[in-house]
Amino acid sequence: MAVFVACGGVLLVGSAFHPPAEPAMTVVIDAGHGGKDPGNLGTGRYRIAEKDITLAVAKKTAAYIEERIPGVRVIMTRTDDTYPELSDRVRIANEAEADLLLSIHCDSFDKSSVTGSSTFVMGLDKSEASLRVAARENAAVFNEADTRGFDPDDPDTFIALALKQEIYLGRSLQLAELIQTQFRERVGRKDRGVRQAPYYVTAYANMPSVLVELGFLTNPTEEDFLHSEQGQDYMSSALFRAFRDYAKQWFSLEAAVLEANESEPEPEAVAQGQPNGKAPTEDGVETARATPEWHATLSAACDGDALCFSVQAASNRRGGPLMGSDGIEIPHATKQQVGPVYKYRVGSSESYAEACRMRDTLRKNGFPDAFVVAFENGKRIPLEAALKKARN
Repeated sequence: MAVFVACGGVLLVGSAFHPPAEPAMTVVIDAGHGGKDPGNLGTGRYRIAEKDITLAVAKKTAAYIEERIPGVRVIMTRTDDTYPELSDRVRIANEAEADLLLSIHCDSFDKSSVTGSSTFVMGLDKSEASLRVAARENAAVFNEADTRGFDPDDPDTFIALALKQEIYLGRSLQLAELIQTQFRERVGRKDRGVRQAPYYVTAYANMPSVLVELGFLTNPTEEDFLHSEQGQDYMSSALFRAFRDYAKQWFSLEAAVLEANESEPEPEAVAQGQPNGKAPTEDGVETARATPEWHATLSAACDGDALCFSVQAASNRRGGPLMGSDGIEIPHATKQQVGPVYKYRVGSSESYAEACRMRDTLRKNGFPDAFVVAFENGKRIPLEAALKKARN
């Protein structure tokens, strides 16, 4: 996977006899704001602003990746105090056919007591907290020439943008969870969670994408941390570790250099392919394995001719039962053959919100590419059309 860091990275040209190998992965790192747009000014105790912190952390993150994962190409949307328009940042990533877009920002609030780090992906969540952050980060686009008709307050536009990102949402959420885990467990930051919001840069990216809020510059303690060299090192190291874990899974990339004193035990192997929910013990005797609690969250409540939302969890060419990573069959799963491929749907509900909860549960339990689908009278219909019918 190649990493793109704001303002276009320089690619090394191989010798005349040995052309450079194609990168296994391309990633674009976007340092938020810049130039005429300082971002938020924090408490006002420092001369530098959000744009300076995001650039410093973006550069450090890019350096970690380039030094430790040779198979990745990194491109930055900016490398100095300039302001690429939001449309340009997305264009850089899309034209490079990047595998990932990471946009880095710092948060602010009118109460100085608020702290914590959060990671956002494009989605339909319109909670007050999500919209507050999105409104601030999107503000610049309304002063730019190319807004592509971007209006997150228009329900039809908002739904269309969210649906466009649905195919990338599984991987975006997975990376977001990895980032939040690193912030919480490695850096000790307050975890404000993974959220969905209508950001311009994530809405128009043709790839998995996340927008990270490192912390609140309006909180004096957190501002001091993010302005410090050590704080920036810690946050960029956390971003690198999350990226590395993501790249290992999806692109078979291994870190060339591990940091000193790093201990990374391999996860315990899990039993595979036990359709009856039993696992062999050391003496070869099978013992019953308890059904995972999360199975109870999957429902089959919507049948017949009703408008129904379900979750497509997986597809394969084998056609066997749908199994979890623990070897236990997933309940409420239906299988449909489309050509040589079998598609598996799990659960059903008349509520789109309930279907989204099932989707998120499946993504957290071994099905990262799960997404919501809609049916009416037993036939699949476009999700956007189903959402409009449900609204009416």
